[in-house]
Amino acid sequence: MDNKEAVKKLLLLLNRYRKTIVVIVCCLFISTGLNLCVPLISRRIMDDGFIGGDKKLLIELVLASMAIYTVNSFIDIVKEKKRVDISAKIQYFLSEQSFSHLMKLRVSYFNNTNYAETLNNINTDINQMTSIADSSVFFVVTQAFSMTGGIIGLFIIDFKMTILVLLFIPIKCIVMKYFAKKQKQIMDDFIVKNQKYARWFGDTVGGVREVKLFNVLDKKHEEFVLNQNEIIKKQKQMNMLGQWNMIIDSIMVQFLTTLLYILGANLVFDLQLSVGSVFAFITYSAYVTGPISAILNIGYLLSGIIPSTKRYYAFMDLEEETDNGKNVEPYLNDLKMEQVSFAYEKDKDILKDVDILFAKGSKTAIIGRNGSGKTTIINLLTRMYEPTRGKILLGAENISELSLSAYRSIVSVVSQQIYLFNDTIRNNICLYKQVEDTMIEAACQDSGLGDFIKEVSLDYVVGQNGAMLSGGQKQKIALARALIHDKPIIIFDEATSNTDAYSEQQINGLLNTKLKEKTVIVITHKKEILSKVDQIVVLKEGMVIDTGRYGELIGKDDELKVMLEVQE
Repeated sequence: MDNKEAVKKLLLLLNRYRKTIVVIVCCLFISTGLNLCVPLISRRIMDDGFIGGDKKLLIELVLASMAIYTVNSFIDIVKEKKRVDISAKIQYFLSEQSFSHLMKLRVSYFNNTNYAETLNNINTDINQMTSIADSSVFFVVTQAFSMTGGIIGLFIIDFKMTILVLLFIPIKCIVMKYFAKKQKQIMDDFIVKNQKYARWFGDTVGGVREVKLFNVLDKKHEEFVLNQNEIIKKQKQMNMLGQWNMIIDSIMVQFLTTLLYILGANLVFDLQLSVGSVFAFITYSAYVTGPISAILNIGYLLSGIIPSTKRYYAFMDLEEETDNGKNVEPYLNDLKMEQVSFAYEKDKDILKDVDILFAKGSKTAIIGRNGSGKTTIINLLTRMYEPTRGKILLGAENISELSLSAYRSIVSVVSQQIYLFNDTIRNNICLYKQVEDTMIEAACQDSGLGDFIKEVSLDYVVGQNGAMLSGGQKQKIALARALIHDKPIIIFDEATSNTDAYSEQQINGLLNTKLKEKTVIVITHKKEILSKVDQIVVLKEGMVIDTGRYGELIGKDDELKVMLEVQE
């Protein structure tokens, strides 16, 4: 995305609120028109009121100025209320849009980044983009009108001094453009370094146990100091650049004002201008030179907004999960992998031409050594990944052509890596499904969690990712969740690895009771389960090397026997 496209995106954001913007612009036009009258009134107050000695006229003109000020203040309140409303709506829109997109991204995105980095990038970019609705931006819209009126006022008062003011404009443009260019360079560097720090921070906090166990806190602190110093350096540069911008602008304006006072004084002494006309002229000159700063400072402002806009929309262009929207009824059917291959990187297949039939209501175990592709199959069946080649069928339908929500409504996963929200046991089991407590308690009993529930109740808060629970208790909650949601296909991904012998017996018993009619797919190393399933699929280096029942496979050849015995 180039700068022009980024600006176009920002303008489209504002276009959503064009009616409100029209109201704001009208307020600004009215306010600017009233302000253009103030110098002329001030001139008469000085010349006719104070110098001319007309007390009545002076009071009338002062009251007129007060009335204009009051009306302008009221208009400013209306304008600012509308502007703040637009700013808040833009912030909400961008936040909601980015959150929705984040939730739909492919799992591979989360493998290459961390939560702290993602949150930091999104918040920084949204804050920068929201500043497009700052008061200074809307102020610029009416500056052409203000400049035109100001220039007319200048020519009315004195032609020669007006030429001096107009010659000042290109000088100011050159200076402001220089600052805008420097601002963009520093902002680009700041975004990169801030992103680097967020990535480091998320990685360090995620590995806090290793930092403690291996006593590397000092080294991590050194990295923190290095990262923070780089960020603070850029922040200081931006702040100082902004300050220099303001100072130079102020000095230039003051220099022009000084010249106008000197020239104006000469004209007053030569009786070519009145004192009031000089003060009115200087006020009008501010109407002409002030907008120059405002207009060019838009470039200065955009130099900070555009890099964030580019990064935000680069994030929004990341590929989402495929969802073709075709609904499927939540009924049990055969699930079949046909010539399925998958690769994270080109020419490095994790799975190669896998054919597996998970018959309706059958129980299938998948075994294989680490790296053989077991978890990849689960990720494909749950549509966290899409096959590189081949297809996965539910009945006669390719699952890639089905609605994600509809497809996932028929699949439950009981995983070794279950994530629990910082909420109650009840809410972690139900996940927004309305269920009677008696049903939840029954599911907890079937999953082996019953005794623990009697001790702490369903309202026990489990902590961040179940920090207040053991690994076994977390997996029991995962099983209770699967039982409550009662989906026709249930996948166990090493789900009995952290359970005790008693709980394991309960889980095994479910295969012939609560799960009897369901399609069950199990990754396990437990002989008790392997001996009960309808088929065992043996994986080696991403390929299916054999399929059969436990009794058939155990005596086939030495390699299979060793692999099965390893699973015991």
